[in-house]
Amino acid sequence: MDKNLLSQIDGKSITVQDFLIEHEEETLTVKITCITENQNSYFIIFENVSKLKLSEISYPFQICGFEILDYSSHGYQKDNRFFVNDYEDGTLSFYCENFEILI
Repeated sequence: MDKNLLSQIDGKSITVQDFLIEHEEETLTVKITCITENQNSYFIIFENVSKLKLSEISYPFQICGFEILDYSSHGYQKDNRFFVNDYEDGTLSFYCENFEILI
């Protein structure tokens, strides 16, 4: 995980341009293309997603408080290692095992 890239989106307001859910065998992958407040574009891949919740979205949609919390220090592993959340509006939340941020 690149902490510099994470700091560009974590705790920030983002606009989600594309949101793709892929199901392969017993694994869910979520891919998000987003734009930050300062107009930087990022592609984020979340692997082994669980407990996915979405509410009332249309494209593009705004996440006012996007956060990624690392629960590995609490002993969480696998598909509960990271918690991804819209802490302002509750539009989106899920757990995942791993993620990658690309420019």
